[in-house]
Amino acid sequence: MARFLNNRKMATGKMPGELIHLGKKQIDKVQIRLIDYTAEDLTEKKLENLDTCKPYLKLNTVSWVNIDGLHDPAVIQKLGDLFEIHGLLLEDMLNTGQRPKVAETDKLIILILKWMDYDETENKLHAEQISFILDENYLITLQEKEGNHFDPIRERIRKKAGRVRRKGADYLTYLLLDAIVDNYLINIEKLGDRIEKIESRIFIPKQKGLMQEIYKHKNEINFLRKNIRPVKEIALHLIENESGFIKEENLKYFRDLSDLVVQASETIEIYQIMLNDQMMIYHATIDSRANEIMKVLTVFSAFFIPLTFFAGVYGMNFDYLPELHLKFGYLYFWIFMILIVLGLLVYFRKRKWF
Repeated sequence: MARFLNNRKMATGKMPGELIHLGKKQIDKVQIRLIDYTAEDLTEKKLENLDTCKPYLKLNTVSWVNIDGLHDPAVIQKLGDLFEIHGLLLEDMLNTGQRPKVAETDKLIILILKWMDYDETENKLHAEQISFILDENYLITLQEKEGNHFDPIRERIRKKAGRVRRKGADYLTYLLLDAIVDNYLINIEKLGDRIEKIESRIFIPKQKGLMQEIYKHKNEINFLRKNIRPVKEIALHLIENESGFIKEENLKYFRDLSDLVVQASETIEIYQIMLNDQMMIYHATIDSRANEIMKVLTVFSAFFIPLTFFAGVYGMNFDYLPELHLKFGYLYFWIFMILIVLGLLVYFRKRKWF
């Protein structure tokens, strides 16, 4: 399957809004987890189905419902029915190759982003789609598989660390988004460290596989850029929206988040330029080495051209070549040849050709 675009054959000919999971099945059974809290109270449990979370969403608490597994369209359809989410948006949530985006209705804000993991053994990035459904009092997150991405935030909620228990669902959304953006920066740092180490190897001769390594890093950087660049639009939308889902007192956090996204995006562009430069320097180094070899071969041929000429003259089968009958003709011939070589050597040195 192509990394930059999912295979859409299954969706061909289907009606708009018809729910089809596009991507790999990452978990056997859909799991639903609930964390419901106020400053004083906390409820945490696993739910059998989405219907059982409905009573919590009506309370004057902050409810975080996390759904692990996108492969069951029936669960996603139930989600759409309970929270009045349009089928086209549900379709985007099921398409794991969906471009990161933000959509807003009268009742909800829906975000779709990617969590990135860099496999250092394969030197390859893997993306997992994470969707957010934000209301004033609750947040629903959808992940492809069960993971520990947000476990530090769950621990902060359990231990009343920080201000999360005193804030609303919008602040919880900020914390999760901040974890995702921090993850971007960590992966950029890992990949960037490998890219920077290439510089010292470019000028070392006989580096096998270096060009393949540069190209692989270039492909990973492009994959990062594809999934991170749209997050700038999402962050700006959250800052500028006037729907009231993001409280005025929390906008400063989302502005800081926007700065981090810009930093991540600019760093990716820097590494893209660096990789392009490395490719150009690599090719220039190869050309330079080839030119040096050609230069040496040309110098050697310049020495042998006049020598070959005179050797050819005296190797002709004419009866009357006066120099052939000299007593020391053979010695004179070698002296003449040596003088030609020395003369050419002095000439080349003066011209600084070697």
